[in-house]
Amino acid sequence: MPWITLGIVYVVWGSTYLGIRVAVATIPPYLMTGARYLIAGSCIFALQWFTSKRRPPMPTREELLRVSVVAILLIVIGNGLLCVAETRVESGTSALLLASTPIWMVLFDAARARTTPSALAIAGVILGTIGIVALVGRGAGHADLLYAGTIMVASISWALGSVYARGMEHRPTTASLEMVVGGAIALAVGLLAGESRQFAFQTITAASLWGMLWLITAGSMLGYSAYAFAVRTLPTATVATTGYVNPMIAVLLGALLLREAVTWNVLAGGATIVASVILILLGSRTERDAPPSPEEI
Repeated sequence: MPWITLGIVYVVWGSTYLGIRVAVATIPPYLMTGARYLIAGSCIFALQWFTSKRRPPMPTREELLRVSVVAILLIVIGNGLLCVAETRVESGTSALLLASTPIWMVLFDAARARTTPSALAIAGVILGTIGIVALVGRGAGHADLLYAGTIMVASISWALGSVYARGMEHRPTTASLEMVVGGAIALAVGLLAGESRQFAFQTITAASLWGMLWLITAGSMLGYSAYAFAVRTLPTATVATTGYVNPMIAVLLGALLLREAVTWNVLAGGATIVASVILILLGSRTERDAPPSPEEI
């Protein structure tokens, strides 16, 4: 099941960059993010509540606090800032800039565990970074320093939230509660930022509505739930490979749906990223199979 959920994240989240780009064209970014996650989380929680033979237990105050921390790091800052950036930055370029997330995840996880990442994992991160540099060459000019920096902050926040979530017990309602809490806070941020003055129902296009519908159903209800499970059950370096695979999917969809040119650096960068994923996976297996340290016995 963890590997199935990771595969879902690979494919589905690669498409969400296009969905975000289309949705925020006529819907303010934080209001869109808040509504997206609040609707998705509420729907999943309602399904869990009414279809389960035994109703899921409500979280304790401590659990709710930890859920709120993850929701803020992943949804409010990580996804919210990405949506803000995509109002000005192309979806493919945003995906490529966000591909630095695996580096931060591996570093944060090593700091949390007070260990050094395996040589294979480090080699995979370096090789993946080289691949991203090759890919960014095709569209870096579309992102100025301000919005590139915004995406980098989103990347760091997403990595920190992912590593923090590994220390939490995964309950059936964990993902839905994170989405509800994160969506509510994101809506509040949008209102405080004055996005309601930029919002008008009559200006929303059909394309933006379809994009938001895709983000609610596939991106959040399916993709976020899958990620919440995978990040708590698979090694951090393994989950981090989503940051390398998702941009490849985004670039591929951009070429197919938006007719973006597939140049030599896209092909070379993509091949390099595939190799980096293999190295990181092998490095994670090495860490998992290693004998326990005296402190762990």
